[in-house]
Amino acid sequence: MRLGKSYLFLDTGNYNASRAHLSVKVEAGSNLTKDHSHTRPADNLVPNWSLGKLAAFDLSVTTPLNSNVLLEAGLAAGQAARATEQRKHDENDAKCKELGWICVPMVVEAYGAWGTEAMESFSLLASHLATSSNRAKAEVLAALYGRLNLNLVRANATAILSRCFVPDY
Repeated sequence: MRLGKSYLFLDTGNYNASRAHLSVKVEAGSNLTKDHSHTRPADNLVPNWSLGKLAAFDLSVTTPLNSNVLLEAGLAAGQAARATEQRKHDENDAKCKELGWICVPMVVEAYGAWGTEAMESFSLLASHLATSSNRAKAEVLAALYGRLNLNLVRANATAILSRCFVPDY
């Protein structure tokens, strides 16, 4: 199942990053390698994320119904997200290292399980937002997950409705 990432991350993520006084560059990294690869390791590039390094957020929606992870996903929640995080690292770590960036896969399963690295990043973002808004981190984090999960539900509904048969009368 492919869902529009913009519904989930780009609008909500960019809005919250700007509220936390973090400037975000969208779709960074194309044509920055010697081999002129057209891959881009960053859907969102955030400066000064960790130890002064730029973070390349690679956004992805996955499903536990994928045949590659179906058995593992049946045994433990979040397995599809973890497998996708690892695949994103395999694809992007070398290019990010070459550019001096940190690769941060931001993965969510279509049913709402977030990847470990996404949850760690949301916690750090909530810390920045709590400081800039003078609110409790737990309150900010709950609101952030609420917005993201609402967007996931909307994207799932859109995906389902786009496949519905509507007869011509």
